[in-house]
Amino acid sequence: MDRFKLQSDWAAEFSRAGAYIRACLDRSAPLPLDVTLSARFEQYSGAHCCSVLDDLLNSGEPRHIQRCRSLSWWNKKSTSKDVSVITTLLPPSLERLEYLFLKDFVFENDSLIRFPQCPQLKEVHLVNHLNGVYPKYFLDRDHTHVEKLTYTCSTDWIDYDIPYIQWFYGIRILVLEDAARYSSSARLFLEGAENTFVAHLRCLETLKLIGSIPLEIMQRLHAPILRRVEIATGDSAPKSHALDAVPLELLQSVTEMRISLCLLDNETPDPQHLRRVICGAPSLAFLFGTFGIGELLAGEGWFRERNIVCHCL
Repeated sequence: MDRFKLQSDWAAEFSRAGAYIRACLDRSAPLPLDVTLSARFEQYSGAHCCSVLDDLLNSGEPRHIQRCRSLSWWNKKSTSKDVSVITTLLPPSLERLEYLFLKDFVFENDSLIRFPQCPQLKEVHLVNHLNGVYPKYFLDRDHTHVEKLTYTCSTDWIDYDIPYIQWFYGIRILVLEDAARYSSSARLFLEGAENTFVAHLRCLETLKLIGSIPLEIMQRLHAPILRRVEIATGDSAPKSHALDAVPLELLQSVTEMRISLCLLDNETPDPQHLRRVICGAPSLAFLFGTFGIGELLAGEGWFRERNIVCHCL
């Protein structure tokens, strides 16, 4: 909506926006669509918003939205009403959808909200918490198809994070990202019985950690066939990473590790943390690391004795 600089009472502007969207949809048919929705309905008339979205969601035969390959849905400052309006307009099924991105949602336990069935869904990216509700409000029929889940937090980690991760128990790749400006290791809120949840990820092969992930979250991940772990600093400042917070129980079956730490020029990785994760992975055969890590480990006798193949990134 912001693209067209719409005003709540300017019917002509809404008409012009609708004409532009119709032209784009008609000219792109029948190619796949990558759709981004970023609407704050509280600024506009609901009828006007629905008229603009209707060309995407209800026009054409089959509907244009059925060409959707990826859907990115941004709801900055959204309300449950906003989400409910759009989900009401969506069809019962999105047959070609493979990638879903949801950011800053507020569901407020609205039992009417349901996301369409997505039989081809392969990858999901969730940013921030969906207001503490359980994931039954979306993807309740398609979670077994998802192969990769990215879970990003730029606010506070909470106990409902684990049930969301557990919902996608068939994933092979899990990315946990702390995108907060400062380290979130002290910003974990645990409430009630949810503290007992454990994410049993029996198919998980790759775990990627970006930034500082709270130990309490890491301790409740169960991945018996985990093969690859990647640890990296995030874009947040100051630079932080999860090297010192990985439970050794997660590393027992790991054969490959990738450590990318973007430290300051005068900083070096902590040898104690490096030794902890490497020695905690008894099956480790390959280590990929930045130059400083390789240089540091080359002088360690215990590392040479392990016969681990080390590659510099």
